[in-house]
Amino acid sequence: MDQTLDKQLASATRSVEEARRLAYRDPSRVGDLVEQISVLADLRQKEGDFRKAESLYREALFRVQDLKKPDSSLTAGIYSLLAYLYDRWGKMDLAAQYYEKALKLSESDDVTDPDKSATIKNNLAMIFKNLKNTQKAEQYYHEALEGFTKLYGENHSKVAAVYNNLGVLYYAGMDIERAQKVHERALEIRQNLTSGEVDPGDLSQTYINLGAVYKALGNFQQAEECVTKAKRLRAEQSGYVPAPRRSASLLQDKTA
Repeated sequence: MDQTLDKQLASATRSVEEARRLAYRDPSRVGDLVEQISVLADLRQKEGDFRKAESLYREALFRVQDLKKPDSSLTAGIYSLLAYLYDRWGKMDLAAQYYEKALKLSESDDVTDPDKSATIKNNLAMIFKNLKNTQKAEQYYHEALEGFTKLYGENHSKVAAVYNNLGVLYYAGMDIERAQKVHERALEIRQNLTSGEVDPGDLSQTYINLGAVYKALGNFQQAEECVTKAKRLRAEQSGYVPAPRRSASLLQDKTA
C-alpha cells in the first residue's frame, strides 16, 4: 500500500473512532460522525476496498436512522454517497436505486433542496446512460438543466456540466448535430466564467468532446484546434485533492 495513503487511513480511522465516542455520548454529534466516516470511506475506495467503504456508509445510515428524530437531509446525503460508491463499484442497478431514494428525500417537504435534487438527477441520468436507458437519461439531464438554470441562471458551471453530459449522451447515440449544439453551449458558458469559477480540467474536457464531434462531422481542422487547446490546458493543471463530502458530487461524463 502507498505509505501516504496508509498514513491517511490510520489518521482517518482514529478520527472516526473519536467521532463514534462523541456521538455515543451526544447524539447531536452524529453529523460530525457522518463527516468523518465519509472521509474514511473515500480513502477505502481509493485503496479499492469497496466492501469496507460500503460497511462504513451502512454504519452512518444506521446511526442517522436510529436517532429519535432522523435527519432526512443527512439520510439523503448518505443514500447519495452509497449510490456514488455503487457507481464506482460497477453496481449500476444499486446506484440507480439509491440515487432514487436520495432524490425522493431531497424533494420531500422537510428537506426541499433544489441544488441537491438537480445534482441527483444529473447523476441518475449518467447511471441510466450506462444502463443503456437513453430515454430516462435524457429526461433526467433535462430536469437537471431546468433545476440548475432556475437556481443559478443559464451561465453557471453546473449548467455547463449538464450540457457537457447531455452532449456525451447525444454523441454516444450518434446524434452528432445535437451533440455539437450542447457541447458548444457548454464551452461558451465555461469560457465566460471567472478564473475562480472555471475548472481547467472541465474546460479541457469540453475541448476534447468538441474535438470528437468536429472529427465525426469531418471538420478536421477544428477538431485539431480543440485537441491542441485541451492539451495546453492539461499541461497547465496542478494536482487536485477533493474535499470531504456528505453527499455525492455532481458527476461529469468524461466519455468522449
